[in-house]
Amino acid sequence: MFEIVPSQWMKKCFEEIDFAFTDFQKATLIWNAPGRLRQEILDALEELSEETRDETLRRQINERLDYEKKAFEIFIHNQTGKYVYVVEDMKYESCGFFIGYDRALKYAKKYMQTYELKCRINKQLIVATDADEIVRNPWRGNPNLGFETEEYCVYDGTAVASVTLNMSGEIEQFSSYELPEEEKIVDSYQMERFEYHFIKMPCPLQAGTPVKDIRNGSYYVLEEGEADWNRYLDRINEKKWYVDFSDIQMICYKLTESGIWSHVHINPLYLEVEFPTYIEDDPKRQALRYATEALGDYLSHKSNGKEFCPDLVLKYARKYAEVCREKSLSEKMLEEAKKPEDIML
Repeated sequence: MFEIVPSQWMKKCFEEIDFAFTDFQKATLIWNAPGRLRQEILDALEELSEETRDETLRRQINERLDYEKKAFEIFIHNQTGKYVYVVEDMKYESCGFFIGYDRALKYAKKYMQTYELKCRINKQLIVATDADEIVRNPWRGNPNLGFETEEYCVYDGTAVASVTLNMSGEIEQFSSYELPEEEKIVDSYQMERFEYHFIKMPCPLQAGTPVKDIRNGSYYVLEEGEADWNRYLDRINEKKWYVDFSDIQMICYKLTESGIWSHVHINPLYLEVEFPTYIEDDPKRQALRYATEALGDYLSHKSNGKEFCPDLVLKYARKYAEVCREKSLSEKMLEEAKKPEDIML
């Protein structure tokens, strides 16, 4: 089984305070594991189901595995010829159309290697009759938040199922709307199921901490820390809020190239405590480091009711924006060229 806590910092913190996830929580983390192939996730769930003593969890995992198997079997089935498999790049531009999944997959692999980009394969219904224009609604609101969704809707071109591939043609993500009755069994909006369960866990981070999102390598500064996190958990209990896995999040600030610190919400399990790495002769990275340190110090003191060097936050944010606006060497060469040889390298 792969490591269920992606952040080495958070893993170490959990070990120091002797915190461990339950099997139920482990299943949630496996199902939502970033950067893992679909088959890796299914294999890890199967392994957990064989080890756990939680009978409810074992049943839920087996229900999920059965559903995933059936859904994929029908996804690759097109003997009636009512569907077409469409190979798309990640900008939703169609690259090829096929009557069978295997042929579409073979083409997608070749296309990705040729153009060095990722693809998805969508299974699209061929609308041939008026009846075909009434389809199962793929967009469903969360009933726990008061949303009601009609079960059927007018066809709008949404695929009945889809896979996203990595560059080797392995499946990263799979979604399907082809088995409505079976899907009800594993309905992720059921609060008692494991798939998107909210996990109450300690979060030993402090406001102003520089962090990196391990999923994409972006750098941030934490706005809030452990005390804010604990107050958040208390409010959930007091107000009996509906929460799910997406609500495991902390506010972080990322510096945009315009010099504005823009906030996002990130699961702390995906954050490593880290300054932007130093890159020699890279003024943009150096400016980012200075700006990150300035905001980190400011937010750290602010969390304790103090103000610390707000002018430095503005200074280095402006410096970062200034560096980002500077023209590249090639642009300067073109602009300053006096003769053709000046732009002939």
